[in-house]
Amino acid sequence: MDIAQIKQIIQRGENQEIEFKESFHNQNISKTLCGFGNTLGGIIFFGVSDEGDLTGIKSNLDKFQQKISSANQCLSPTPIISIEIHEIEKKKIVIAIIQRGIDNIYYTFEGAIYVRVGSTTKKLEGQSHLEFLRNKQILSFDETYESHATINDLDEEKIKNYLLEREQRNYLNNHTIEEFLISKRLATKNGKLNIKNSGILLLAKDLQEFYPQTEIKLVKFNGIEPVEISSHKLIQKGLVNSIEESIKFVKENLNKKIIISSSPKRIEKYDYPLEVVREAIVNAIAHRDYFSKDSIQIYIFDNRIEITNPGSLPQGLTKELFGTISVQRNPITYRFLRDLGYVEGLGTGVPRIKNRMRGDGLKDPEFLFTESFFRIILYNKKGKKNPIESEEDLNERQKKAIEYLKRNKTLKSSTYEEINGISHGTAVKEINEMVEFEYLKKIGTYRGAYYILKK
Repeated sequence: MDIAQIKQIIQRGENQEIEFKESFHNQNISKTLCGFGNTLGGIIFFGVSDEGDLTGIKSNLDKFQQKISSANQCLSPTPIISIEIHEIEKKKIVIAIIQRGIDNIYYTFEGAIYVRVGSTTKKLEGQSHLEFLRNKQILSFDETYESHATINDLDEEKIKNYLLEREQRNYLNNHTIEEFLISKRLATKNGKLNIKNSGILLLAKDLQEFYPQTEIKLVKFNGIEPVEISSHKLIQKGLVNSIEESIKFVKENLNKKIIISSSPKRIEKYDYPLEVVREAIVNAIAHRDYFSKDSIQIYIFDNRIEITNPGSLPQGLTKELFGTISVQRNPITYRFLRDLGYVEGLGTGVPRIKNRMRGDGLKDPEFLFTESFFRIILYNKKGKKNPIESEEDLNERQKKAIEYLKRNKTLKSSTYEEINGISHGTAVKEINEMVEFEYLKKIGTYRGAYYILKK
């Protein structure tokens, strides 16, 4: 990092990825390193007060670096860190940069898991501990076994329909159902056949017997408030059937216009693009947290559709990265649905949904996240944004940024503000849109991050 970048980060203060330390306390440093490694990664600035004042390190710098390395060695496993020494205003500061742990890896200090929550380091206990492991896919619903399930609990027709879709019509002539389940990672065998939860979700004759939380509640309300119900349905079937029946219910309860054109066939135009409705429903079913006892809810109002599913963003997928990469909470279930053509797994769903809505002259959908739920809201209200299908569709400020990057290779959000004369909030919003539509790529996870051209 250069001096200007360091000053800029310090000026912004502590946050989820930045910590200031005037001195060294071994246990506290180990906890902080653990927290950063388990969250988004981050930077510890030694020789900086909580208020962001430079105090400097007065002790031997070689020994100070050794202390940091020793604190890092106290973690299991050991995170990847790098250490830098800089002199600012005649004061020495030491910077420790901690990389975020890769998927399925988490760090502990003295057997405990620590994470960053805002600008503090928090020890996980109880339910939050379990939730962390689930989000990390250390505890995966897909991979867990349903101890009482047998092949007799599975619907052979569902297996045959899958094989037909995959052009393997004759598979069962030469293989058993048991071999099919093992080959698709839906079961394992160690003396006894163990059917995984993913196998039950996708193939059970009676899914409700095992997991009643898989039901989907669909309601059509009159007006824009959840008061007067005009139609409702409760779907309690396997995942594939649930997708099809949910889409059918929504379609039956949407307004539509008949458009007469020169074509011999009439055209039916709904309030919302049906492809968007379909994708939103599939995503809710594929990505929901099946450990949760809550159900998926699909509410249709006069001005919007709300699709809410249990489970917030999976571990490793931040709000900023949402829509730019594909992270599966239920990888086996997701792959099975992908084989059937329901999902793509390319991380392009959100941009595609936005472009399709914009193509119909509608405003962008809203995405809401809490600790326990994810919600997408589709509006039938007119929007002002045009689809972004090529560089020509970017606004003038975004085009200026592209030209800047062609000359300078890298771009910071502060530079985007300066060259366009706009606020920080507008700059971040427009940059994130370019990341989302794959024109830029973000490098780094902390406040000193920068952007490069992706296309």
